[in-house]
Amino acid sequence: MSKIYEAVKKAAEERERTRGRTARPPASLRDGLPDGGGAEEDYQKLRASLVSIPVPSGLHTILLTSPRHGEGTTTVAVGLATALARERDARVLLVEGNFRSRSFSGLLHLPSEVGVLDFAAGRAAPEALATRLEPLNLSVIAAGAVAAPDTNVEIVDVLVGRLQSQFDFTIIDGPPVNSYADASVLASKVDGVILVVEADRTPVSEAEAAKRQLDRVGARILGLVLNRRHSYIPAFLESVL
Repeated sequence: MSKIYEAVKKAAEERERTRGRTARPPASLRDGLPDGGGAEEDYQKLRASLVSIPVPSGLHTILLTSPRHGEGTTTVAVGLATALARERDARVLLVEGNFRSRSFSGLLHLPSEVGVLDFAAGRAAPEALATRLEPLNLSVIAAGAVAAPDTNVEIVDVLVGRLQSQFDFTIIDGPPVNSYADASVLASKVDGVILVVEADRTPVSEAEAAKRQLDRVGARILGLVLNRRHSYIPAFLESVL
């Protein structure tokens, strides 16, 4: 018992030492794709959970959103899309649906910033927007370079509808549901929604408010991703607790 007591005490000290520190994303990016690291297995588990969910009309379009800004929704969206695209013959489209906080072009090293907003402005056809990330069957459409954050987000639904026949899965990185109505609009149109919350940071009240808002618009909530989780209990204790 003394060893267990010392281990728990050490874990508690570690928790106090890291309290308030900004956590890094769960996976780093290499050449535009999540690297192998420990996060890869987590994304594969997420993929397996999703494909096992029985959805009468099929599960083809999935929106990722969060209660607030900065909870890692984009990283999770990229990781999930990558995991889905690793499956043989799975064609995956990743769409940036957050016009107010654009990061795809820099994060994924896209050769062009042409994207959803360019389509909305009539400057580009849907087929000209997607960038293929080799060697996976993963295509990406960024928000675009046009300065039009007030564009009706329903254009994302229109765009996805135009390209739907070309892909098996479409992952949409959406804005925070508690901050903007855009997420609720998209949530009512996709096959399912994943809510991303950050461990030790997202208030329970914010997570509950996000769920209520998604329920209000009739969204099908597929599940919740607890992002940036720290384990303060040693691995050998986790197996016996």
